[in-house]
Amino acid sequence: MRLAIVGSTRFAHPDARRYATALIDATLARHRPEVVISGGAAGIDTWAADVAARHGYRQDDGCLVVYLPANRRWAPDGFRDRNLKIVADCSHLLAIRCAAARTYGSGWTADRAEQAGRQVARRIVPAAGPLTPPSGAGATPAAPAGT
Repeated sequence: MRLAIVGSTRFAHPDARRYATALIDATLARHRPEVVISGGAAGIDTWAADVAARHGYRQDDGCLVVYLPANRRWAPDGFRDRNLKIVADCSHLLAIRCAAARTYGSGWTADRAEQAGRQVARRIVPAAGPLTPPSGAGATPAAPAGT
C-alpha cells in the first residue's frame, strides 16, 4: 500500500491537531503501508510526515515521500502538478479536511484520486463541538483484497 495523506492547512477546532494526528497514527498502525506520501504543506501534510517519521518512515530510504510544489501557485508547476504527482504515486489516499476550510486543494486531490481508481477515505473535522476519537474500523481507506 502506498498511502497518501493530505488535508487542510488550518483548522478552526482547538483539538484538531490532536484528533488528526491520532487518526493518522491509527491509520499507519492499522495498515502499515510500505510508503507514506505527503504534499509537504503546513497542517495535515506536515503532521502526517511527522507521525510517519515516529513510525520509522524516512525520506532517505524512500518509505516517506514528500512532494513539494515547484512554485507556490496553482498552475503551472505549482500545487496542481504536485497534487497530480501524489495521485499518480498512491494506491490509497486519506484526506482530512476542516469543515470551515475556504480552499479545496486536498478535496480536489481526493476527487482526482477517486477518478483514478484509488481507494479514498475522507474525514471532516468540525469547526466546533466534540471530536470523537478515531477508531480502527472505518477510519482509513479500505485495503484492496489480499493486502
